[in-house]
Amino acid sequence: MKVSYNKSAEEIINKGLAKLEGADFTARLYRHDASLWKSEEAHTKIINNSLGWTEVYDWTLQRLPEIKNFAEEAKKEFDHVVLMGMGGSSLAPEVLRVIFGKSEGWPELLVLDSTNPDWVSSVRSKIDPAKTLFIFASKSGGTVEPSSQFAYFYDEVSKVKQDAGDNFIAITDPGTGLETLATEKKFRKIFTNKADIGGRFSALSFFGMVPAALSGIDVEKILLSAKEAGEEFKSDKVSAAVKLGALMGGAYAEGKDKLTLVMPSSIEVFGLWVEQLVAESTGKEDKGVVPVAGEKLHKGFDYKSDRIFAGISCDCACSKAIAEEKEAIKQSAHPFFEAEMKDKYAIGSMFLLWEVATAACGALMGIDPFDQPNVQAAKTIAKNLLNDLAAGKTSEETYLDIIVSDNLKGKVNLATLGADIKKVLSGNDYLAILPYVHNSKAADELFSAIRDGFLTATKHAVLFGYGPRYLHSTGQLHKGDGNNGVFLIISADADNDVKIPGAAYGFKDLVNAQALGDFKALAEKGRRVIKVHVKKPVLAGLEKLKEVL
Repeated sequence: MKVSYNKSAEEIINKGLAKLEGADFTARLYRHDASLWKSEEAHTKIINNSLGWTEVYDWTLQRLPEIKNFAEEAKKEFDHVVLMGMGGSSLAPEVLRVIFGKSEGWPELLVLDSTNPDWVSSVRSKIDPAKTLFIFASKSGGTVEPSSQFAYFYDEVSKVKQDAGDNFIAITDPGTGLETLATEKKFRKIFTNKADIGGRFSALSFFGMVPAALSGIDVEKILLSAKEAGEEFKSDKVSAAVKLGALMGGAYAEGKDKLTLVMPSSIEVFGLWVEQLVAESTGKEDKGVVPVAGEKLHKGFDYKSDRIFAGISCDCACSKAIAEEKEAIKQSAHPFFEAEMKDKYAIGSMFLLWEVATAACGALMGIDPFDQPNVQAAKTIAKNLLNDLAAGKTSEETYLDIIVSDNLKGKVNLATLGADIKKVLSGNDYLAILPYVHNSKAADELFSAIRDGFLTATKHAVLFGYGPRYLHSTGQLHKGDGNNGVFLIISADADNDVKIPGAAYGFKDLVNAQALGDFKALAEKGRRVIKVHVKKPVLAGLEKLKEVL
């Protein structure tokens, strides 16, 4: 695999490589040696059940006939495929959906990884339920978001078809509640995944490849590109993947914890997948590599010294469009690393590159990259809020214009919100903007402007993520890192609510409970967090908020 890096990166890479080679990292990774990361029994148990991704391309290639035959069957009957999943179950399919686009003569893939009712309504408006195949994708089978989405869409299909289960398939691990549900509801197909793979490492398994195949993508080419890279990584102690991991872990040790992802616009979505992989794998034990995805590059910008830059190049016009900005960074004192992607199908090799690199980075940091100890906190609080709703109790904090954590009281006010946040940021802090709203084009543009405004005004890295998607991505980092984040959560009145069949609340209540739940979880961890709530119409409310930011 062809990679390039500047002198600043080379110096850090060489230091990291010395440690990784001394630990015999590559050989022990492929032997599945848990002691590369931890020796405690609780961790080794997790790690021993998490390394199936290293050569999963072979496992999936063996099952290609099953995947292809089903895709050909579905092609004849369905116009759309809707994936209902979160985090590791949704981000790889979203990457492939965007990079490859719609294939002529195949169903269009839509990825729903939100509980925002306007987002749910947007997907519903694009489909005919009778001619749509729904994928319920969940490693555990008990995730609230896809479970709620399933309840809604199963009811929608039931209105037009007697045998509604025939429009559903499941992708899950063996023996889960989802497997039981799929059997009871007579799903058309259950894809039982390889169990020893964590969700964020599952791109090359059924979780990534089945949705892609159903939309007409040649997944065999993707898997073969991964296999080619895998053979290289396995045989080379100083492979491209190990070098990238050496840079990430070595830079972190030198106080450069902001991993800024540099992607051409045609594959910028890949940054969302890398963001989840790196954030959830390294953000723990008061440590964390902070991935910065989707940030606008500025030529000659005076970036803070806590930055490193890494990304992908491809032979496309959009790659050339940011050539000047990249060259300026390469010539600066900031470490810069780039891997070359020869064509779209080489995305398979990019998935594996970053997975191995993240594992190497975790070894250098002395953490377990395969657990997520802080993810459950926000889920538990949100579940308690929903239980209260079912009992007729609503938390008054849910719809207050602004609430702040105790460590920001007296420092932040709604009327001067932007200026107050800028005063709070210091040192190597980052700001995370986290809206629980529909990801419409108008919202994207508005938040992009807000994000870039904070960057240029403060020079601090600014993260962005739609909720509740980010809870399954950067949410672990937010609560597990070195507490150098400032968090702005934005909840909203939905323009139109959508009821969840069988539940005492709708998607509006669910998504706002998740927003408040994360606020409380962050506050309990001593994080600096602000939550503002905007009234409907949502876009008008966001425009008003922009005025004070």
